[in-house]
Amino acid sequence: MPHDGSEMSDKALDKAIDFSKAFKSEIISLHIVDDRLIPSSAILGFIGEKSRLEDAKMQALNILKVGAEAMLKDRMEKVKANGINVRFITGMGAAAEGIIDVAENEHVDLIVIGSRELKREKEYVTGKLKLLGSVARRVSESAGSSVLIVK
Repeated sequence: MPHDGSEMSDKALDKAIDFSKAFKSEIISLHIVDDRLIPSSAILGFIGEKSRLEDAKMQALNILKVGAEAMLKDRMEKVKANGINVRFITGMGAAAEGIIDVAENEHVDLIVIGSRELKREKEYVTGKLKLLGSVARRVSESAGSSVLIVK
């Protein structure tokens, strides 16, 4: 259950709680830190030793992880209050690929993900065309698990 702190992720969490209650399953809450937020090796090149560069990246990841955990703490409490076991995993990289990797490594049966709804007004017979957000679309196209997209 990837969560980025958004309202759509909160809606997806509600659905994940419903499914977890029905199937007596665990929820893995996941937050992927976009590694584009970490300065590139070229920018951090002033750090002479490669080990110091890796240390700097790990420190940045840890700071972002602590922030993500704080942001999602109340949501994890909501899951626990429903009697559901929840684990929190933080990853680093591209969001869709990170979600898929964790789902594969954890043998996840169902990925419940919120989607930003992108609207492009086109004149079709049926009305407006609504598109999925890029992360939800990539996860649904590439994941080995079933994917429930909550809008």
